[in-house]
Amino acid sequence: MPELSELDRRVLGAIQSGFPVSQSPYCDLGEALGVPEMDVLNAVLCLRETGVIRRVGAVFDSHRLGYRSTLCGAAVPPGNLDAAAEVVNAYPNVTHNYVREDRYNMWFTLIAPSRERIEEMLAEIGRRTGVTDILDLPAVRLFKIRVDFDVAADSEQDGDDEDAPEIARVVRPAEVASVELSENEKELVRFLQDDLPTGEHPFEEIAAALQMRGADVTEAWVLGQTRAWLDAGVIRRFGAAIRHHAAGFGANAMGVWACPDARVEEVGTAMAGFREVSHCYERPSRPTWPWNLYTMIHGRSTEECEQVASGIQQATGLEPPRLLYSVRELKKTSMRYFDE
Repeated sequence: MPELSELDRRVLGAIQSGFPVSQSPYCDLGEALGVPEMDVLNAVLCLRETGVIRRVGAVFDSHRLGYRSTLCGAAVPPGNLDAAAEVVNAYPNVTHNYVREDRYNMWFTLIAPSRERIEEMLAEIGRRTGVTDILDLPAVRLFKIRVDFDVAADSEQDGDDEDAPEIARVVRPAEVASVELSENEKELVRFLQDDLPTGEHPFEEIAAALQMRGADVTEAWVLGQTRAWLDAGVIRRFGAAIRHHAAGFGANAMGVWACPDARVEEVGTAMAGFREVSHCYERPSRPTWPWNLYTMIHGRSTEECEQVASGIQQATGLEPPRLLYSVRELKKTSMRYFDE
């Protein structure tokens, strides 16, 4: 793990979800942090080079762009994991893939332009890998998705922290209306889903690149459209995606919970209030998989994750969860929208 300076930690804390969409974002960050613009820019460049930051850019709501998504759990014979991963990871529609401790040991996300295409790809994956037991678990309700790691040195957070991240309103993804996009807007999506240019004026560089492709746009248009998408929730967040291990978070557990249907909204909202929970979803239960609430818990150790899960259990009164720890990252990338 790279050694992080105090400035590194302050910058990471500021830009995970709050990278300024402005003409001079590093100047704005410098003013907010009380340090020179170039110190902030150099810190971000160094964090990128050392691999702490995966990328800086937009995280889009796939449903708002007209796409559909699902979480899949596959029961793969342990000796076939590498071969199955090669097949699964070859799909650009697969953005994340992890080995987790369970009979359902391969968990991957799948995003496609339609529900029918998802079903086709899962059938293909089954045929090509020989895996016959694959869970298809699209989100029913979203309670929270906010991947902000507290990287402050020796930080201790509790449930009463007044700076705790805002909890997302409850959303039913299948009911979310998609937006109609012009060709220029689709082209902008393609740029924003990439890593942001590394210069002092990244949005000016994006506008220039769009102009090179024949788009009649300006930097002001790029900034205005990006801000409008943020306000409307088409972009869920604009910021830095960081490698959690590099930031000191060595453990993550997917906690799955069995919750009575009548309590799902109450319990899901309570779960989302825990800072250590980055994702909280309701997903359908299946005959071989009776759990319907999911919490992604991040900690510096498995003991931390278990303490958080215990706190959630005490707060909700549910039975203890099944904690599926990530033991191997097979793939982690961003979806490429409108690149089919």
